[in-house]
Amino acid sequence: MDRIIALTIAFLVLPFEGAYAGTAQVDDPADKLAVYTRYASSQKLHLHFNKNNFMAGETMWFSAYLVNAVSHLPEEDNTNVYVDLIDSDGVLMERRVLLAENGFAEGDISLPTALPDGNYVLRAYTDWMKNFGEDFYFSRYFYISNRGYENMIPRSDARSNRRFNRRLSQLESDHEIAFFPEGGHLAAGVSNRVAFKAVNALGGGVDARGIILDNAGNEVASFSALHAGMGVFELEPELGRSYRARVEFGNGGRDQEFDLPEVRHDAVALRVYTGDEDIIISLGKGDASGGAGYDDYHVVAHSRGRVIHSAPLRVEDGAASMTLSLDKFPAGITHITIFNNDSRPVAERLSFISRDESLMIYPRVFKVEHEQQEYLALRVEVTDDEGREVEGHFSMSVLAGGFDPPASTSNILSNFLLTSDLQGIIENPQDYFDPDQGLDKELDLLMMTHGWRRFNWQEVIAGVMPELTHDPSSSLTITGRITDPAKNEPVNNHFVELKVLSGHDNTYSTRTDGRGRFVFDGLEYPDLFQVEIGSPRLAGDYPPEIELERAQVRGHDFTPNIYTAEKQITSRGRNWSRVADAGRSPYAERAERTRTPQRYGIPDQTIYIDRETVTQRTVLDVLIERAQGLQFFQGQLMFRGPTSINLSSEPMFMLDGVQTGRDVVLSQSPREIERIEIFRGSSAATFGVRGGAGVIIAYTRQAGDRGFQDTRQYTINGYHSPREFYSDFITASTGAPADEETARTIHWDPDVLGGEDDEDNTIFLPWSDNLGQMKIIIEGMGRYGGLGSGEFTIEIR
Repeated sequence: MDRIIALTIAFLVLPFEGAYAGTAQVDDPADKLAVYTRYASSQKLHLHFNKNNFMAGETMWFSAYLVNAVSHLPEEDNTNVYVDLIDSDGVLMERRVLLAENGFAEGDISLPTALPDGNYVLRAYTDWMKNFGEDFYFSRYFYISNRGYENMIPRSDARSNRRFNRRLSQLESDHEIAFFPEGGHLAAGVSNRVAFKAVNALGGGVDARGIILDNAGNEVASFSALHAGMGVFELEPELGRSYRARVEFGNGGRDQEFDLPEVRHDAVALRVYTGDEDIIISLGKGDASGGAGYDDYHVVAHSRGRVIHSAPLRVEDGAASMTLSLDKFPAGITHITIFNNDSRPVAERLSFISRDESLMIYPRVFKVEHEQQEYLALRVEVTDDEGREVEGHFSMSVLAGGFDPPASTSNILSNFLLTSDLQGIIENPQDYFDPDQGLDKELDLLMMTHGWRRFNWQEVIAGVMPELTHDPSSSLTITGRITDPAKNEPVNNHFVELKVLSGHDNTYSTRTDGRGRFVFDGLEYPDLFQVEIGSPRLAGDYPPEIELERAQVRGHDFTPNIYTAEKQITSRGRNWSRVADAGRSPYAERAERTRTPQRYGIPDQTIYIDRETVTQRTVLDVLIERAQGLQFFQGQLMFRGPTSINLSSEPMFMLDGVQTGRDVVLSQSPREIERIEIFRGSSAATFGVRGGAGVIIAYTRQAGDRGFQDTRQYTINGYHSPREFYSDFITASTGAPADEETARTIHWDPDVLGGEDDEDNTIFLPWSDNLGQMKIIIEGMGRYGGLGSGEFTIEIR
């Protein structure tokens, strides 16, 4: 069983124990950080999936766990959780809206059979997390296979896939290396520990070795990678000298040279040693930096923004050290920063704290018989480190097949305790929590080569707070904008009505604000539902323009990384046939205008006429003054540019959709015309040869045109209603060979401890001698804190 690291209440509510004896500064960084954390405490989100890889046509099952980013306690308030599945072109393909209660929610995504084969990222976030940027969203990368897509892939997509693979291959072969002096700067005249990380352009660690040369060409140190391209070496740099690394990468290419950071006379060399019981923090300064006397510094150590220790440290004769008991620190990343007397950070370092307290997960597996049918029974027990039963939310996946499924690349422990606080994508983070791999030294290298991403000290010291424009939300909100199409201006204080259709038949109303925006909040409807939004005609008796704020469909970020794979489909299959909307996002559809349709497509220009303010006497006057690109010469109207063969014919004229003479349209009183639509060039192709010189269509006001005129219908994502997992046990238990790509989920329980008693919390699977090997994966958190994760392999004989 994997080692389980947990964060229990005892380590979440420790009082502040900083030491300020006699030297407290006016602008104490610890005080500044406390103010910042109270104002800008964020959230963390983790999703546990039923397996690692998926195929089109399968269901992606998941449970969501939401905690406070500082305390790691479940969020008590109901909170909206948004789950987006985005393809490698940055297009939104699926979206779910969940309502987390007490920090927990469950959901599923049925992957369409026409979903393109390729790389995807699933992002999950809350409204509050939007305040801190997408870097803090939960992200998980998948390759979703669809072997049948070769028979429907558009030709352009096949070409795009080939280009994608060429680019990916190039990124894999491009190598670079970065050097990280412990503390951040190379300090002159004193021994420095320098960590490094060698990676390809996807961020994956690569093997590297080399030597360090000074500017005179002397070799002063050597190094080689220890794990995932990371390593460390000692260097005592001299002031006035520069240093470079000559590096040999594992790809067998020629040696490359890279500069090390500049040697600084005012820097301090920081060393942090994390043992089993304490942390030792040491500072060193060489003679060139004034190490003969003494200098006062201040040490601040915090965990996730909560200050654990704050105390002065005096460097005398070039050295100083401080020992802190680990009893003060919670599990996870501790951020140690050294400040000078001006409250300026001069050195910083991350350290990982492992704790022995844990939530222990025990799956009990036994065989039972009921009504002459044999079952495999699974019951999960969770206890704390003292053996007390723990209540909470824990999800369980049972995978089957004649194989040994590989471990997940991440779990709730590695996410909340490690990757959620680090910059960049971490390679196989779960490995650092496996005691069998013994990666303690490698984990410390990870701390030395990755930066803290939750805030930067310069902003904290300056009192710069993030702009919090998104409030936490626990209901559905529909927002939009009303504009005057004749003036292209927002319409304020205008009545808007929302009708919820799909069998609900509820009506809401509101008014626009000074920017023309309207908001309908407090809505609670399940799944996809239809709404109709309408607004009265404007003062000139013409309809307003209604624009609904929708989820962004295109332009999402997808950056190839270590989890990105080559696309498998690069050409059409033998049985290819055209499939409408193959690979198209279901969210790319437009709203349907239900009462004033555009019969001939989207015009190049629409002129709305306000009957209360119009001053022109005829439609001809309106066109001369307001139509774009229209010329009136020698009694003829012509659009600029070649619109016909002889360049002299007038546009085609229509009144209420019926072709008519020019004088019939041009002589109309503008007060009787609602709008004029103008088509020219390719937009007029629907009219055939008749529209070669352009088309002008006037629509008269109708007797029933008052009231709601620009009503539109939209499909809205409501709260997702999770489906109950169903498994065909006859198929699932055949024991046919499989690999992880086709691993079968024979059971998924999003909340395995959600029942009222042991019987409710027991899973019964029909017994089969062919079940063979099964993998059970359980993740979750206690009701009052504490994290747990475990993977178990069971052999059925």
